[in-house]
Amino acid sequence: MRKGNMVFCWVLLAVTLVSAPLFAGGKKEPAGGPVDLSGLSMEQLIAGAKKEGRIESVGMPDDWADWGSSWKALNEKYGLTHFDTNMSSAEEIAIFKAEADSPTKDIGDVGHAYGKIAIAEDVVQGYKPSTWDSIPDWAKDPDGRWILSYTGTMAFIYNPQLTGGPVRSWADVAKGSYKVSVGDVIGGASSQVMVISAAIANGGGLSNVRPGIEFFKTLAKAGRIDPANGQWVDRLSRGEIALAANNYDFRFLGFREQVRAVDSKLNLEVGIPQDGAVTSGYCLIFNKYSPHPHAAALTIEYLLSDEGQIDRARGLAKPIRDIPLPPDVQARVLPGSQYGNTTPVADVNVLSAACSEVARLWEAEVLPLMQ
Repeated sequence: MRKGNMVFCWVLLAVTLVSAPLFAGGKKEPAGGPVDLSGLSMEQLIAGAKKEGRIESVGMPDDWADWGSSWKALNEKYGLTHFDTNMSSAEEIAIFKAEADSPTKDIGDVGHAYGKIAIAEDVVQGYKPSTWDSIPDWAKDPDGRWILSYTGTMAFIYNPQLTGGPVRSWADVAKGSYKVSVGDVIGGASSQVMVISAAIANGGGLSNVRPGIEFFKTLAKAGRIDPANGQWVDRLSRGEIALAANNYDFRFLGFREQVRAVDSKLNLEVGIPQDGAVTSGYCLIFNKYSPHPHAAALTIEYLLSDEGQIDRARGLAKPIRDIPLPPDVQARVLPGSQYGNTTPVADVNVLSAACSEVARLWEAEVLPLMQ
């Protein structure tokens, strides 16, 4: 799973988001509405944010792409206190919707495909930061209702002692006998992109995810899929699983650094699957009924500034804006040669359709084989 443990009630909401409008049969009308921030100067925005004094996020924990540095900077610069609730992409949109009458959340970070879903669910408002023109057109909704702030490429992290050597491809995974962590494929954006990556390796792609589903059905029938959603970090550290395939390069590289700092004997390797790896991103979404709208807008300003983008780079993610990176960051990433056969995704509509199909097929065909 992407950013936290899934509980049963949120599974139901996540499935609903992928397959049908939330609260079908009776639309829930919120009591309030979005605040118009378009005409405010930066000084007015800062003053409003300081008065609100707080920013609440979903799916933006400190250890994901180094969000922690950004929250610290926002506190030091503007006095904003921060609280995050760790969630998957589907859960984030669901809670925006569920809390429409009494909102507590301001901002979220969801997989690229979920930007379109957030718009369809009518839970987001648009905001264009001052750096708007330097953000590629493909990476933003024209009205600012979602904006990619960084990208990543699907990767493996594994213990070579348990896998029997290097794992450089999905074909290598298929040859093994070890357990694989896949995360939350029904509601997690990164796990859905994982399946698409496996589809590419087996002759499919964004328009044909079936080969990826069949790949994981084979693993499930062999008892090789680890059912513990969201626990790959601890389980990999304890040697209970050999490989996790459900996340991006920056996430796995960061985890490897943490492990090396506390246990130099645990040798974990990170690599890009050479036969199929999707490069995608995560986008900021601004709750339409944010209780701290000035703080939310100011947060978006910071996260898409040079300073905020360097925070993402220090978290080993690739900033969406083309800015110079510090040499110490460059030294921590994978060599460029590993990215020669990756598949970038620029069309959110194509990605959204593919992720929805993955979630549907996984629930219908793969999940039953894991039980």
